[in-house]
Amino acid sequence: MAFQQERVNTSPDVSDEVKYTTCYMCACRCGIKVHLKDGEVRYIEGNPDHPVNRGVLCAKGSSGIMQHLSPARLSHPLKRTGPRGSGEFEAISWEEAFEIACGWLGDIRASD
Repeated sequence: MAFQQERVNTSPDVSDEVKYTTCYMCACRCGIKVHLKDGEVRYIEGNPDHPVNRGVLCAKGSSGIMQHLSPARLSHPLKRTGPRGSGEFEAISWEEAFEIACGWLGDIRASD
């Protein structure tokens, strides 16, 4: 006879809402529980009921919150103003970024 231990909730009490979804940091699509407080992501943990990862998250999945909240995260398109590798950029609008990308793609389509 196997001993069945009751699940213990080890999640911190940091949220007023929990959303169930999957992690997109790799192709495995592990199940995650995203804890929200006032609509903002506060904590990410593995979903113990998900068949792929059974509650275990790798380092990539655990760091998903940093991708969302990092002050270094890009929040608008940047255009290089100096030589490659110089780190010189200027903020541009999404419309300008799309125009630049469409120009590059147009050149490729014309020659392909």
